[in-house]
Amino acid sequence: MHSLQLFLLAAVAFLVLGSFVAAVAARVFAARLARWEPRARHGALVLLAALPVLTAFSLLLSASLPSLIALVLPGLDHCPMHDDHHAHLCFVHLPKVGIHLPVLLALVFGLSYLALRAMLALSATVRAMRVLSSLRRTGEHRDDLGITVVETHVPICCAAGLLRPRVLLSRGLLESLGDEERAVVLAHERAHVRRRDAFVASVVRALAVIHMPKTARWLVREVEIAAEQACDEEAAEGVGDRLAVASAILTVERAAQHAAARELDGLAVGFGECAVERRVEALLADPRPQVSLGPLVILLGLAALTVLALAGELHHLTESFLSAIAH
Repeated sequence: MHSLQLFLLAAVAFLVLGSFVAAVAARVFAARLARWEPRARHGALVLLAALPVLTAFSLLLSASLPSLIALVLPGLDHCPMHDDHHAHLCFVHLPKVGIHLPVLLALVFGLSYLALRAMLALSATVRAMRVLSSLRRTGEHRDDLGITVVETHVPICCAAGLLRPRVLLSRGLLESLGDEERAVVLAHERAHVRRRDAFVASVVRALAVIHMPKTARWLVREVEIAAEQACDEEAAEGVGDRLAVASAILTVERAAQHAAARELDGLAVGFGECAVERRVEALLADPRPQVSLGPLVILLGLAALTVLALAGELHHLTESFLSAIAH
């Protein structure tokens, strides 16, 4: 139990460090990311959302590596160099004392807060799933168009569902759109389905729990906008007319009330309800050149390898840090 306390405390400390690094990265690179084409920007933002978890996993693995090695090669065990009151991140020499009560209470409070936020998010997802199930059950499945037509005059246009996304389009909106606008809307929503943007957005919302509040709000908003702009670009490539896509966005935005789409928040991404002005401005401008995420992924990989290479130093530093605040 004492060992579990230390590992949990180390994991939380690394998560806090990762969220701080993510906040700094968001502040430093936000302007540069805004100039990237939307598909690459979306991928970079998702990586940024995962950065605290990736940071905590890499650091905790590196800090635990000497102890894992000691299980196989006892001669490399360094724990006898420390007294029993030293914080041991070890699987062989388990600590004989736990962490101070105030630190333990703070750890329990922090974990409880994260669990509460996760439960609230899960509750909203369950409610959204019920609404989605009702819409799918009562709607008409148009396999020729690959959509489900919802029998209502309330304008609804979204790609909903996490594991099996489906385009939902209300009868009223479907009948009000011209042929060109309908082609644009369907191309856009099919792009959401293919990219599984609703699932990615739900993952980002879950990861946002461990970010600083301001960074979390920015990340969720910018991931959603980047996904919409990426699908706008795919729709423009499909129909061959960027102005037609911009016109369709404005048409749906003026018509739609999105009452049902709001009930599906977390499971759906709607066509005309997100950053309309930014999307139209981007479509009126020339397409931005594509950017590869390869260098960014390589950079993160090199950073992870560097952390692992410093396993011994990080292990001692982590134990000293835990001893200072916990014992």
